[in-house]
Amino acid sequence: MLPIILHTRRFPPKKFIAITLFPFIFYNSEQLGDTDLRHETVHIWQQLALLIIPFYILYLSFWIIGLIRHKSLLKAYKNIPFEISAYKLESQHNTKKITQAFHWVKCIKKSLS
Repeated sequence: MLPIILHTRRFPPKKFIAITLFPFIFYNSEQLGDTDLRHETVHIWQQLALLIIPFYILYLSFWIIGLIRHKSLLKAYKNIPFEISAYKLESQHNTKKITQAFHWVKCIKKSLS
């Protein structure tokens, strides 16, 4: 599954490089770097594997739990298992590694610590 990559000026907000809303990757910088593209592609595979809507429900749930625990937007974001997984896999040039859609399950324990 190849994402549809769109360059926009106002979305995502300036503090974000890119955001993935299946099947689109939106970015607002001059260029989407290879590492950022791999990171967002991991999210495409995660969303696809969870049939899209359950992904967003879980993502939001993990974020809310993180927000309650850490009382910080950034720490809550960094402790979402989907993000932990994407940050680990973004350095992989091996497509099989990037498409490990359920790698995030291994990151749940870390997100709760």
